[in-house]
Amino acid sequence: MTSQEKYRRQYKSINPQWSVSTEIYKKMVLDIVDKNSKILDIGCGHSNLLEEAYTKAHSAYGIDPESDAIERNPFLKEIRTEYVENLSFEDNFFDVVVSAWVFEHLPDPQKALSEIHRVLKPGGVAIFLTPNILNYNVWIIRLIPERFHDYFTKKLYGREENDTFPKQYKINSVKRIRRFFKENNFKEEELLTNGDPSYISFNNFTFKIAVLLEKILNINIFKTFKVHIIGKFSKK
Repeated sequence: MTSQEKYRRQYKSINPQWSVSTEIYKKMVLDIVDKNSKILDIGCGHSNLLEEAYTKAHSAYGIDPESDAIERNPFLKEIRTEYVENLSFEDNFFDVVVSAWVFEHLPDPQKALSEIHRVLKPGGVAIFLTPNILNYNVWIIRLIPERFHDYFTKKLYGREENDTFPKQYKINSVKRIRRFFKENNFKEEELLTNGDPSYISFNNFTFKIAVLLEKILNINIFKTFKVHIIGKFSKK
């Protein structure tokens, strides 16, 4: 168990109603996918987070800029080595497009969402999970030079090196997300923020500070500052 997992469990024990953002995202996807669904996972990488959704769906595809994603993610029918700004799929092909930890890397969110809109069927749904640029954790990350991100990702959170890409944060706030999706002819179905004190919980003392910060962010006027944004938008 990593230190991050340990503190997440502690936080869950004192806040039973809380869930890790990846679980909220996963449930949102599973609730919409059925045996007739065609899914596209943008930035599918090596994660098996949505394996259950892939299995439940009619067919599941992925894209990733790294060619070894094909070997690292065997759960998909097909993986294409490409970027979301230039998808090779035909128009109106997918029922669901999903994306976790990708929006923060987009150099051109307008083009990316235009392509997502193009490949979705009318009424199709885009579901995503991404960091919130307004959160203190992102402020800390942005103070650290990009060349050190791999090291800290492995050291602090137990994830493999070379699992990070340059951050852009061009769409990473509730306000910006609503604007970009509206401009690309999407309808908002669900948009929420979720906290997680584990990112700055390096010992029991910092965990207590993080829990206090989460209490503050649970106040209505501060909820848009929580660390993660999870959303679902449908194609008009």
